[in-house]
Parts: sequence; structure tokens; C-alpha cells
Amino acid sequence: MPKIVTLGGGGGHSQVLKALKDMPDVEITAICPSTDSGGSTGILRREYAGKGYTGDLTKCVTALCVDKGLADALSFRYEKGSLDGHSVKNILFHGLEKTQGAEEALKTIGTMCGLGKHRVLPVTTQETELCAHLKVGKTVIGETNIDTLARNPLWNPDSHAIADICLKPAASAAKNVLQAIRSADHIIVCPGDLYSSILPVLLPKGMRKDLRESKAPVTIILNIMNKKGETDGYAAEDFIRKIENHLGRKATSILCNDAPIPKQALLTYSLENKTALRVRTRLKDKRIIFAPLAKIDEKGQLLSDPTEIREALSFISHT
Repeated sequence: MPKIVTLGGGGGHSQVLKALKDMPDVEITAICPSTDSGGSTGILRREYAGKGYTGDLTKCVTALCVDKGLADALSFRYEKGSLDGHSVKNILFHGLEKTQGAEEALKTIGTMCGLGKHRVLPVTTQETELCAHLKVGKTVIGETNIDTLARNPLWNPDSHAIADICLKPAASAAKNVLQAIRSADHIIVCPGDLYSSILPVLLPKGMRKDLRESKAPVTIILNIMNKKGETDGYAAEDFIRKIENHLGRKATSILCNDAPIPKQALLTYSLENKTALRVRTRLKDKRIIFAPLAKIDEKGQLLSDPTEIREALSFISHT
């Protein structure tokens, strides 16, 4: 039974989990960042001493949930009133943590969703903030401030580009997370916002060392689109280089979209100054696996297709 460890935030991570959970005879440990400070998670942190992993963790749990009806109910998000912006899953998990503690809360929601041998873990349970160092020499503190950098009318992609990120104060990876990495048969870095979702999972102490020393092959699944304020003008090579620098090792394989993106979707995303991730013509990296990952959902949102991900990663179940 191959043990798969997945790393990443909530959105792109959850699409990968939907693909993997239908693979026969695999055991998944999904590891999420712990620095979310916006939206429902941010409100729960500020007003009720919630944790910075609540939203990403519950999104991944819901992705692995065996009951679609339950998963839909947990994902329901209120759009008005005093619960505006909150999802059922976030409120439920917050309540479980408050009454049972973090470890038991994870077990309870896992049992409720029928996760079985699969797990979802926060990379650290220690309180910390994500900080971004900009090329102009300034530092932006807080995941939500990094996530919304480009909303500042004075923002300039050349001078305000992110140079690197760190955690303040420094935090150590949870013991069960490091144990999962040491025993992994395959490690997958999932798509997502590079500086506010993907790299924050690699920052806690112990992660780089154990990932570098792991004998497990590493697969990076690249984004389909770039995000304004984080990865403006990035090509596939830029993503790969940044992720590998934080991993402390080279990836074994890299999954990249080659499906054409519908013109209407490109137009919609262009209104937010978001562009498709490109692969430079001079790139001749034999590790890259091309697959038609791009999928438009019922809301017109561009997502990575779980069916195509599963097909492209089918070799893992035979590892």
C-alpha cells in the first residue's frame, strides 16, 4: 500500500486529493499550511482564538469525504447575516477543537467523513505568521496581506514583487508530519498560490531536512494560471526553481497542463490581470509530464481536473 504525502493549501490541494482517493490501495497524508489569516479562518483566529489551518485543513478533509451529500453540506458557505463568509466545516471543526482538543478533533472529523486510512494534518500547531520580503526591501506581515498585495493601488509588479517568505516567529513542523514524510513512498507538491499556500508548508523547521533526506520520489503539479501580486510573469521554470529551492532537492517528475484554455476563461481571468502559466520553448526538462489538466467548473472557474490528475499519476499506485 503506497503511502502518499501531499503538500499544499486548500483549493488546488483538494483537487489532487479528489484524484488520489479513488486510487486503489493507497494511504494519503495531506499536509496543510498553518498561516491562513483571511476569510472565515481569519475571523475565527481573531475573535475566537481559532487556528490558522482551519480552512485549508477542512477543505482537504471534505475532498476526501466518502459521502458527497455530507461533503456538500460541510462546504456550504453562508452569504449573509452574522455567519456571512463562514462555512459549516470551519465552524464544526472549530467547535470540535474547542471541546476535544486538536488531536481528537482531527480524529472525530476524519471518522465523520469516513477518511479511514487517510489523514489531513496541519504542518505545525504552533502560532506563527507568514511574512513576505519584497524586492523593494519592505516586509509584508500576514497571509491575507500577502494574498491581497495587488489590491493596493500603488502596487507595481516590478518593484513590489515577492523575493522570499518566512515565518515569524519560527515554528517547528509537527512530529506526526515529519514521521509521515520519513515513511512516505511518494511526495506530491500540489498546485496553489505559490507564496501563500505552497511554500508556507515547506517553511517550518524540520521540513526541508526530512524532505531532502527522504528517498521517496517527489512530483510537483504546476498551476494552470499565475496569480497577480505573487507570480506575475512566472513561467513553469520559475515555479519549479522556487519550489525546489525550498524542498532542498530536485523533483522526480513535474505535471504540467497542456490543454487549451477557453478564450472566455482567459478573458475573465485577464480582467484580474491573471495569465496562463507558460512553459518556455527552450525548456527541455524530461521530467515534465504533460496532461490536459485544465477544467472549467459550473461557476466558470478554472480548476485542475481530478480525473486527468489521477490518470497522469497512475504510476504511483504501482510504486
